[in-house]
Amino acid sequence: MSGSDSGVSRDSGIQSVLRTDKMDVDRLLKRLGFGASFWNLRREEDPDTPIVLDGAKLDGMILTGINLSGASLRGASMHATNLMNADLSRADLTGATLVEADLIGANLESALLTGADLHEADLRGANLRDARYSAEDLAGALNVPSQ
Repeated sequence: MSGSDSGVSRDSGIQSVLRTDKMDVDRLLKRLGFGASFWNLRREEDPDTPIVLDGAKLDGMILTGINLSGASLRGASMHATNLMNADLSRADLTGATLVEADLIGANLESALLTGADLHEADLRGANLRDARYSAEDLAGALNVPSQ
C-alpha cells in the first residue's frame, strides 16, 4: 500500500467520525435509554469513540451519574433532565437548553456553556472549574458555586 492510499483511507475514517447522521444519534439515544450503568460501561469499553448528540432531545431523562465527558451536546434540549453527579467535563454544551435541569454535583470542568440556557437549573456542588461561560449564561441558575 502506498503512502497516498493510506491517506485516503485515513481521511475517509475521519470523515465518518465527524459526520453525524440520524442513525448514529438514534443509536446513542437508545443506549442512553438503558441508563447510566449500561452507558458508562460502554464508554469504558470504547473511550475514544466521539459522542455527538448535537440537537438531541433529552428532555426529562434520568441520567444520574452518566459519563458524557467530552461529548458534543451543542443545541441539545435537556429541559428538566436529571444530570446529578454526571461527568460533563470537557463537554460542549454551547446553546444547549438546560432549563430546570438537575446538575447537583455534576462535573462541568472545562465544559463550554456559552449561550446555554440554565434558567432554574440547580448547580449545587457542581464543579465549574475552567468552564467557559458568561454571567448571562448563568443568569437564573440556582445555587451557582462561587469560583
